[in-house]
Amino acid sequence: MVIRFIAVLLAAMLLAACAPKAPPGCASVDCRPQSGDNSLTIWWQPDLRNGPTDYTRVQVNP
Repeated sequence: MVIRFIAVLLAAMLLAACAPKAPPGCASVDCRPQSGDNSLTIWWQPDLRNGPTDYTRVQVNP
């Protein structure tokens, strides 16, 4: 019984080590800032980005 427990624990540890790690913060599209009443959020494709940010927020006059 102990050998089976150790084997399962070892297999779980190996699988956890191979799993991809999520970057810090939220990696989901749901966490991205959205456009509001006074601002427009522009999402850039990777080849159009000129810095580390992937979006630009532009203020809009009402």
